[in-house]
Amino acid sequence: MRFFKSWKDMRVGDSVTFYRTFTEGDVSTFTGVTGDFNPIHMDHGTARACGFEDRVVPGLLTGSMLTHAGGSLLPEPYPASQMNFRFLAPVYIGETICAHVAVTEKNSAKNRLTLQITCVNSAGKTVLEGEVSGKIIPFFKQEGSNNGSL
Repeated sequence: MRFFKSWKDMRVGDSVTFYRTFTEGDVSTFTGVTGDFNPIHMDHGTARACGFEDRVVPGLLTGSMLTHAGGSLLPEPYPASQMNFRFLAPVYIGETICAHVAVTEKNSAKNRLTLQITCVNSAGKTVLEGEVSGKIIPFFKQEGSNNGSL
């Protein structure tokens, strides 16, 4: 589902909110693909001994909510050129995170776009803030297209 209908209609301040519950399967797949076998992600005892309530979802897995926004919600392809994250609190397996993504910069002449994300847990605590910038690539036909391709 594309949230924004067209690049030309996007404005600074436009935003979208969505949710994701991080599961055991998400963590298992992510750690297997990335090789991030940090014991705080893998072992309950180690996580607790390190001061966490339970096993912690890898930070970049939480950060992937920003890539979801850039890759799935925008009206055109959006290869990122820069991403920044601030990990503010742990996310635990089974937690549902609310992501609020806003357009903070748009340069129509250069097709450049910057998005900012804030992720909050169900207790209202901000767990992650981040930003992505990149270039929108006009690819899809707008209104009247039969198949969405060039």
